[in-house]
Amino acid sequence: MKNRQQIWLWLSAAVLFIVGFILVMSDSSAGWFLIILGITYLGISTRPGQTWATSNPGVARWGVIIATLLLVSLTIIVGAVLLLR
Repeated sequence: MKNRQQIWLWLSAAVLFIVGFILVMSDSSAGWFLIILGITYLGISTRPGQTWATSNPGVARWGVIIATLLLVSLTIIVGAVLLLR
């Protein structure tokens, strides 16, 4: 990975952590989604993460898709429960 790409990944992970933390502090469940997405970006930017993703591209792609779908469904369920209170 080029240095420029790695800088953008670290910057986006930092922004996701900050915005996620602000949303969690204001009682929004969407903040957890952003925090977990930031952790995923940090995992992508490490050398072991890059090595694993290049050796298993199908598993990495499906892992990211499934993790995103699970987080979105969790956010919807928590939001629905909080609205029904």
